[in-house]
Amino acid sequence: MEFNKKAIGLISINLLLFVVVFILFLLTPITDAFSFFIRLGALFGFTAMFIATTMSPFMVQLYKIFGRPFVKQHHIYSIFGLIMVTLHPVVFAIDVMNPLVFIPDVSSWFNFWLLAGRPALIIIYIATIAALLRTKVKKYWRFFHYLNYIALIFAYVHGILIGTDFQNPGIFILFTAMLIISIGTFGLKRYQTYQRKKRLKKPKSINQ
Repeated sequence: MEFNKKAIGLISINLLLFVVVFILFLLTPITDAFSFFIRLGALFGFTAMFIATTMSPFMVQLYKIFGRPFVKQHHIYSIFGLIMVTLHPVVFAIDVMNPLVFIPDVSSWFNFWLLAGRPALIIIYIATIAALLRTKVKKYWRFFHYLNYIALIFAYVHGILIGTDFQNPGIFILFTAMLIISIGTFGLKRYQTYQRKKRLKKPKSINQ
């Protein structure tokens, strides 16, 4: 795939973000191999999802600026993120020898949010399936794909309440910023869409 300088620059920034996350990850002692993959899966999964969700609202603009090869990077981040967020609970389930770690806990409001990573994983898979079936459910797939933003919120709260790495101020600040930026880009895109539709309606009202 060929990229222009702007695309290479943006890809470099994304890769640098992963490097920073990994360095911050290493600042907290790794107790064993299970801990390594559980924690890194969560951190890299969130980071990849952040990049993918931040790109999603602006795919048309990115295509115009960088061309089709760069836009395919969105799918790479999405797939990598899906693998990492899946690795996180799978390794944990193996570690504790309990398959129930995949089932959301609704025994109490606090427990639900404490283990909000569980429903987050389900939501991510629903959004992924919707994306794969977008040609068959053109009218609704975007709505389901937007669930990724909810999944990010769930994962963030889960990390705040129980995550080992979120005790690191650097991780806390960085991931809080990621969440805010992701939601902010979504809100900005929705506002731009609203303004565009509003402008398109004006000529009709004048003619009437």
